Amino acid sequence: MDGIHYDNGMLRKRFSIVFSALFVAGAWADGYPSFSDFRAELRAFYPDECHEQCKDPRQTNSVARIGRALDAWAAAHPGYDALDIRREEYLQVRKHVQPFLFRMSPFYFELGCNGGWTHNDRTVPGRHVNRLCNRFYREQNLIPDSAFALQNARNALTLALCCGPFVDDMHHVPPFRTILRKGFKGVRDDVAAALAKCPADDPAGRKELETALVGLDTIHAVQLAFAREAQARLAAGIADDAERRRFERIAESAARCPWEPPRTFYEGLNTLWFVREVLGYVDGTDQFSLGRPDCYFIDLYRADLAAGRLTREEARELVAKFLLTAELHHDGLRTLDSYNDHEMEIPMSLGGFDEQGTWVHNELTDLFLDAHLECGCVFPKLHARISASAPQAYLEKIGTMLMKGHAVFTLLNDDRFVKQFADEGYPVEDARAYIGVGCWNGMIDSVMDYSGGNYLSVMKILEMTVHRDPAAEKRAQLAIDPIDGAKTYEDVREILYRNVIRFTRHVLGEYARWGRANAKVFPHPVYTMCLRGGVESRRDTTEGGIAAQPRIVTLGFLGNVVDCLSSIRQLCFVDKACTLEEFLAAVRSNWKGPRGEELRQLAMAAPSWGDNSPQTNGEMAWWVKRVNADVEGMRTEQGYPWKFAIYTYREFMYWGLRMKATPDGRRDGDRLAQGFSPSEYRCRSAATTVINAIGSFPHECLYASNVNLTFDRSAMSAGTLAAILRVYAQKGAHMIQPNCNSVEELLDAQKHPENHQDLIVRVCGFSCRFIALSKRWQDEVIARHRLK
Repeated sequence: MDGIHYDNGMLRKRFSIVFSALFVAGAWADGYPSFSDFRAELRAFYPDECHEQCKDPRQTNSVARIGRALDAWAAAHPGYDALDIRREEYLQVRKHVQPFLFRMSPFYFELGCNGGWTHNDRTVPGRHVNRLCNRFYREQNLIPDSAFALQNARNALTLALCCGPFVDDMHHVPPFRTILRKGFKGVRDDVAAALAKCPADDPAGRKELETALVGLDTIHAVQLAFAREAQARLAAGIADDAERRRFERIAESAARCPWEPPRTFYEGLNTLWFVREVLGYVDGTDQFSLGRPDCYFIDLYRADLAAGRLTREEARELVAKFLLTAELHHDGLRTLDSYNDHEMEIPMSLGGFDEQGTWVHNELTDLFLDAHLECGCVFPKLHARISASAPQAYLEKIGTMLMKGHAVFTLLNDDRFVKQFADEGYPVEDARAYIGVGCWNGMIDSVMDYSGGNYLSVMKILEMTVHRDPAAEKRAQLAIDPIDGAKTYEDVREILYRNVIRFTRHVLGEYARWGRANAKVFPHPVYTMCLRGGVESRRDTTEGGIAAQPRIVTLGFLGNVVDCLSSIRQLCFVDKACTLEEFLAAVRSNWKGPRGEELRQLAMAAPSWGDNSPQTNGEMAWWVKRVNADVEGMRTEQGYPWKFAIYTYREFMYWGLRMKATPDGRRDGDRLAQGFSPSEYRCRSAATTVINAIGSFPHECLYASNVNLTFDRSAMSAGTLAAILRVYAQKGAHMIQPNCNSVEELLDAQKHPENHQDLIVRVCGFSCRFIALSKRWQDEVIARHRLK
């Protein structure tokens, strides 16, 4: 492998020449311009690594001033609570906010918090409140240090992961439908009316509403600051006609929208960016979606064309710059090798049923898909919705993009999600209005807030059952029963299950017990009032102020668990190729014992998840049904039933690296199965077999699942992929994340990266240019089983 791949600076220098040549030449086949100046301007502002601060000191200095003011206020008011400091933060934002307008961009939204990724309090005032209130955990005895220590120990041992202290405080569903219908002013009017009627015996509710009013007025002030900035630019004089027209439009639109609903296609697109950014900025909530622009704005688009306010060429430029804004939030050629680099959580949903039940595949759908491909975007992530009844042209368009190496899709199945939400009691119009959020969750726009970043590793419990580690068990406060000496396969499974469910119930209990503290530390009143039920309840989402707050826990690597149990059953109790003690000894030796490799090969040949055998299909269903049954009656911190999912992020690599050999044939450090997918080590089946296996599962037992499948391009066509997606939807599964490539192409890309700069692969919950992957990640993608 050419050593240049490992040096970020040299890599960027080498390929900047190639990219610049393409852009200057205007190389897009269907006429898209190069946007080279636009790209250069945005890259000069945004950080190279997406979690860092933007490069403009005006933005970072502005946030620093707000932070210093909040620190001073907190010191002067030692008795403050979280709503007090939140209100003060809103006021300081009005004083110090620094809007940023790009010369080449038509959009106004940029506040420097990198598109809504808000975990860094150096870039987001809303997170500074969270930091200042963290002391309440100890001072008010909200959560004891021992509980934090236990959570940290379990995270460190790769037993569990929560994207926050006992509650996932990262993933939120943007309230686009609310703002597009009534604007932030409409929300303010609702809050003001509720405040006027607030009962005198509800001081907490009054304080929530009053704080939200201050926050909503702050959002209006932020919007008007963009209008003033545009007016100042115009007053200073702009020679370029196109640039002057852009600032005139910004000045006009920012004076009213999104305080009021958008009136044009342009204002609609801008509203998506503005809502995502401003709610992250003022409330510290990661708003992980750009909604459904082809569904929301088709009427505005057509009306603009009919009235002569917009030409198709202007629309193409708007869409391209809308998408490139997401793409340029980071350096897409920076080498990916860590846990969350290249992860900006900027998804956008396309297709699917609209609220009236009509399938959305219109000229905007095609415009966004075409621009995404021709502009070479990795971001925004495309959360395209599919269905067994989806138009053939739509599915084939996705298939064509995959065949071209543009693997940027999470494909969410309307036939599962819409039915699932309707069965849970949501109006069918709401069920159809779900959007893709984060990496893969489907959630209802303007109705839901949720906690989805909660991982439990069933496979880690199995590993600890096989490889006993008393010190680790003590550190994690686990009670692990050994399987040594079990007389039947049923005994083995039952012992393992007891270990798993004991741990699961304890973790869920800890989350429910301590998760309530989030309301005292991290309220987000403005965001709450934009969600259905928030105004009426007068309570923050962190206090259960809305009715739709699913909490989802993923059962990590259950496919590997099924394979492990299948190997034990086959070798020790069916074929009797060895005793259980002999088999466990081989596993514990990392398959290096006297019969180690022989037994490993036999283990690998046993039935495995994805082979569509009654045994493995039944085993997978048994586990999920049993876990659901055994947590029945347990409730989240908000009082709702727990929901389970099977999806995983980069843990399949990084948790696998830290896991010892297991009975499925894995060696020490081998990667784990991705989500609901078959193990890469065990899968020998064709596409039809794997999809039938997945389709055999009772998916109503899960809230979500993701399947990452790689298809052999030599055996595929756009039509074949469309047929596969249609069948997959018929089977009722939740999501599929496909790749379609060849080993030969990927190997050539390793040797000659300059020839493959546009090759994009789906890694797990995100995509990446193959040439930007580190060597070990490239090798992992190359080694995946390709379905024919």
